[in-house]
Formats: sequence, structure tokens, C-alpha cells
Amino acid sequence: MMKYLYIYIMFALAVTLQGCDGTFDGLYDEAVNDGEQQLGVQAGNDETRFTMVLDARSYEHWHYINLRDKTVETKEIPKVLTGDWDGRSRWTYYNVHGSVYSEQQSFKVDTQQDAEEWDIAVHHFDVKTNGGAALETDYTAIDDLPATSDAFKDAAFTPDEWSLNQCIVDFSGMMSYNIWYAGSMVNTVLSRWVSMDFSSPPPVYSASRKVYVLRMKDGTYAALRLVDYMSDRGTKGYLTIEVKYPY
Repeated sequence: MMKYLYIYIMFALAVTLQGCDGTFDGLYDEAVNDGEQQLGVQAGNDETRFTMVLDARSYEHWHYINLRDKTVETKEIPKVLTGDWDGRSRWTYYNVHGSVYSEQQSFKVDTQQDAEEWDIAVHHFDVKTNGGAALETDYTAIDDLPATSDAFKDAAFTPDEWSLNQCIVDFSGMMSYNIWYAGSMVNTVLSRWVSMDFSSPPPVYSASRKVYVLRMKDGTYAALRLVDYMSDRGTKGYLTIEVKYPY
């Protein structure tokens, strides 16, 4: 009996040491180096089509995308309160079981500083819009969309909303179901392009593969499809986004 117990202990220790030396890198989306991935914008067949590859591995930043200029500006999520509180911005520590979020503690932080010119922003897999609204379609290819966005003019688009338990900023306690979130505006429809199920850690990821139509505050439309949420090496957090703008 003692012999088998010894073997089990040695096996468990070996697994632990493997985790420490990087064998399990990427399991929880650590920001490991993935230099082979080509970031930036790749032009499509016409001026309205392009693909954007974004390094969104970090849980500590929002990436603000200007669809008109095809540019990205990165902003860090505030971690402390240095001035007047806006009445809602805070980090909250939740114990999460399924859809039940039990608050453990929280603290106030500064207001998130957005970019000056942007249309959508991405935080890891979360998405928010600049005063826009989104629609999930049944299409899985932008080429299959109706010729113009007029086909969706009477559809029910979903605007952004404030959430205290969408934007993860510290995932290190995930194995014990304890996660830090930053309060933020999010678009719950666009954020469905990747789902994270951590009801039984480690998390299970899945992509919708659907096309989303974005109605922006100036009345113009864009079509978006998340082609992949991993790099060529399989590192999660590298987003390949196919875009048609204007649509």
C-alpha cells in the first residue's frame, strides 16, 4: 500500500513541476511569446474588405479599433483610484459557480479612458462599441450576406450595457472559481463570438463562427466575423477578425 502511495505522490509532484516549467503554457491564456503570428491588417479583394489579426492575450488592456482607418490603439484598464470616482468603475472579486456570481470583495478604480476615434474595442474575447449596437446573424460567411445592410434595417440590434462580471482582469484563481472582474460597458451579442465555459476548470472555449452586423452611431454598418481566436501555434487570445466596412 505504501509503495503505491509513494508512486502516486511522485507522479503528482512530476505533474506539478511540469506545470512550473511551461509544459502546460497556454492552458489558461498566459501571455507567452508567439512571435510567428503575423499581426496587423491584411487587405481583401476590394476596399471594403480586410482581415485584422489582433494580439488580445492580455486581460489588462482594451484594444480600440478604428474601422475607417484600420488602426488599433491599446489602453490599459485602470487598477487604482487616483481622482474622483465616477460612481461605478470598480474591480470585483467573485466566486463563480455556473451563472451564480457571489461577490467576495471590491475596490474602486479610475474611469476607463477610451481612444478618441474608435468603432469597436476588444478585451481578450469581450467586445464593446462606441455608441453602436450589434446583431448576430445566421450567416457563417460574410460573402453570403445580403448585398446591403438594408436587409437588417428592421432587425433588433442590441446596444452595449454596463456589466460588473463580464470583463475578467485576473484569472489566476480560476481553479478555485475565484475571478477578478473590472466593471465595463460590453456588447453581450458581439461578445458571444467566443464563449468561455469554466464551470469545470480548466475552461472550455468555443467560437460561434457567425457573422455579426454592427450598426454604428453615425448610422453606417459593418459586418464582422471572428475567423479564429488562437494563433497558428494554438495560443488563445490571438483574434483573426474578418471585416466588411462599410456594409
